[in-house]
Amino acid sequence: MDRLAARLPQAANLKPHLLAAHTTAADCGRIAAAAGVKTLVLSHFVPPDDPAITDDMWLEEARAHFDGRIVVGKDLLEI
Repeated sequence: MDRLAARLPQAANLKPHLLAAHTTAADCGRIAAAAGVKTLVLSHFVPPDDPAITDDMWLEEARAHFDGRIVVGKDLLEI
């Protein structure tokens, strides 16, 4: 998130918004586990275009708290 904010002119406003309005992959895993769901679909990634962040990184963060199936959503993905 810091790398994303550093690239944008409105960074001072962006980071607080992202933290307040989005859920981390780890928290998604916690919520999915508490809700007893079978499949967790992660989507709407922030940052969306950082090649240093891989699908495996999103999965690892969610997997720390959720043992079910996890799907990393992509545009036009059908489940």
